Amino acid sequence: MTATTPEQVDTRDMLVIHTALRREYRLAPALVRTVAPRDTTRACDVSEHLEFLNGMLHHHHSGEDRLLWPKLLERVPAEVAPTVELMEQQHHGIHDAMEQVNAAMARWREHATTADRDQLADSLDRLNARLTEHLAAEEEHILPLAARSLTPAEWGQLGEEGMAGVPKNQRALVFGMLMYEGDPQVIAEMLAHAPRLLRFVLPTLARRAYGRYARRVHGTPTP
Repeated sequence: MTATTPEQVDTRDMLVIHTALRREYRLAPALVRTVAPRDTTRACDVSEHLEFLNGMLHHHHSGEDRLLWPKLLERVPAEVAPTVELMEQQHHGIHDAMEQVNAAMARWREHATTADRDQLADSLDRLNARLTEHLAAEEEHILPLAARSLTPAEWGQLGEEGMAGVPKNQRALVFGMLMYEGDPQVIAEMLAHAPRLLRFVLPTLARRAYGRYARRVHGTPTP
């Protein structure tokens, strides 16, 4: 976990997001492999889940590309330039892996053959490996620099734009996904600036939304 001092920005909300992404992508290959051959209905349901995850991940990385890397390069160029270059290379690698997943998924959801299912699962294994490597590097190298180089308002903009990019009808689900294994203290701080009613209502709505979603996708109230 990223240590902070009174002069530093608290970047632990990024860890909450990373935890959710790690969990969902770790589960994805096995989820695909459980689908019976020719079960196109189930293949479509799982494909919609994968598209949802890929959308979350793409939006998350787009925010970093626009709002995080340029500020770090401006303020600590000598220290951060090689790491930002690595982050950008990893983003490109993850994007390529996501494209492979999308291509395999398009074939699988149409006929749900065993060969297409296995190819999709293998593509997800490769994507998960790239993502796991990237998130670990980001937490080790980028978050400490961001904590001391950005202002609270600048860091907050990253989170605000991230949530603003989520369709309103999916926000409770996304927050429930973050809450599931997220640090309760950090979750409370993420809600601290929300309207008072939302602070009380959203946790319950989010927990229920994610429970229903997990039941439909994974077959259990929690994955």
